[in-house]
Amino acid sequence: MRTLLWGVLPYVMFALLVSGTVWRWRYDQFGWTTRSSEIYESKILKIASPMFHYGILFVLAGHLLGLFVPAAWTDAIGVDEHVYQLFSLYGGTVAGAVAVAGIAMLLYRRRFRAPVFRATTANDKLM
Repeated sequence: MRTLLWGVLPYVMFALLVSGTVWRWRYDQFGWTTRSSEIYESKILKIASPMFHYGILFVLAGHLLGLFVPAAWTDAIGVDEHVYQLFSLYGGTVAGAVAVAGIAMLLYRRRFRAPVFRATTANDKLM
């Protein structure tokens, strides 16, 4: 069971992610999107959008490194398990906090900035 959960399932999920992304690109490129609201308010957007996107990017990169870098490689360069876990914990915490702060700011902007809220559609709320 442990091999299935930690050895097989992550690769199956990654394959589903890639195949789903390819399918969406091929058949439904423009089906799910939010309308641009940059013209209504950009001060918060200039800060929150990069925070969210870089945070998510680093969260994803951390997970991919954790899945695809074998322990033998980290041992070969002299990184012991404890240091690896601390780096993963603190790096992941910072990346996750940046992503959560960014999405919180984006949600605040969309809900509490009147011009942006008026331009928000039901599809935007679903997204």
